[in-house]
Amino acid sequence: DACVPLDPLEISRNEADMSEIPKDPFLLWSSILKRTGMLLRQHKDNPRFAQDLSELAGVIHWAMQQDQEIGTFEMMHGETMGYAIAHSLQTAFVAGLAAGRLGWSESDRLTLIRAALTMNIAMLDLQNVLSLQTTPLTAKQRIEIDSHPQRGREILEAANVTCQDWLRTVEQHHVTLDGRDVPQDRTDLSQLACMVHYADVYMARISPRSSRVAQPVNIAARELFVKAGGADNPYAAAIIKEMGLYPPGSFVKLTNGDTAVVVRKGDTAATPQVHSLISADGWVFPDSKMRDTAKAEFRVTASVPRGDVMLSLNRAKLFGYTTA
Repeated sequence: DACVPLDPLEISRNEADMSEIPKDPFLLWSSILKRTGMLLRQHKDNPRFAQDLSELAGVIHWAMQQDQEIGTFEMMHGETMGYAIAHSLQTAFVAGLAAGRLGWSESDRLTLIRAALTMNIAMLDLQNVLSLQTTPLTAKQRIEIDSHPQRGREILEAANVTCQDWLRTVEQHHVTLDGRDVPQDRTDLSQLACMVHYADVYMARISPRSSRVAQPVNIAARELFVKAGGADNPYAAAIIKEMGLYPPGSFVKLTNGDTAVVVRKGDTAATPQVHSLISADGWVFPDSKMRDTAKAEFRVTASVPRGDVMLSLNRAKLFGYTTA
């Protein structure tokens, strides 16, 4: 079936030898982001597009199993290639995680990843423009936005994608306006499209744009949950449960005034593992300091929007990775 991508370990015996996949997880996600950009940008000149993108989806799925929290951390920070490409990968990651929580089959999760990666293939340049635009949408931009799911499907068909689930998910991935609840009368909607839609909305809320500040993750999660119909919406509920209040890579304020970054989930949703980066009086620590958020003085008091912290993080050091 054209819908079932190759197993990444199968791929390894073909072109993309697993020995070539970086052992360093930060390098791995960086190379995945570059590969995503390259494939999406060059779809017209690549007769192997459908196969290449399926292989990439397999590698992403595999990487997510290796260290989910490092993957999540990278998704919260990976915007080095411009908004559009990073957002597609972030949406694929979040949708894939939530689908795993709901017990979806591996085949569906791989199709979901491929669809999320390609959901905006018809408007990548416009998306980058819009992330920097401070003026209202023009009539031409509005038409381009409204038509991009259908045009995305047509681009994929032209690139020899034959998997109907993949095509349908891209075509339907704007199931509601801005993450509202799924209309009761729309029983024809693809479940995969619904999952991509809510992951797309969640990631857009926490990403900074020129026209608006990013929402703090806990507020974005709460607003998505309420707007999407709460616990009655399995997609939004799974995304929020999977990402948590303070996902790895998000910034938080502590009781003592420190600004810290979440590295891993903790014993409870309210007590993530964090490293302090900046003191209450604005001093940047030369070395980040691990804090126990279960202690009163280091409790998390608020989430800090991503755009508010302009630091370059030594991620390998934060996670205790020493490069050999």
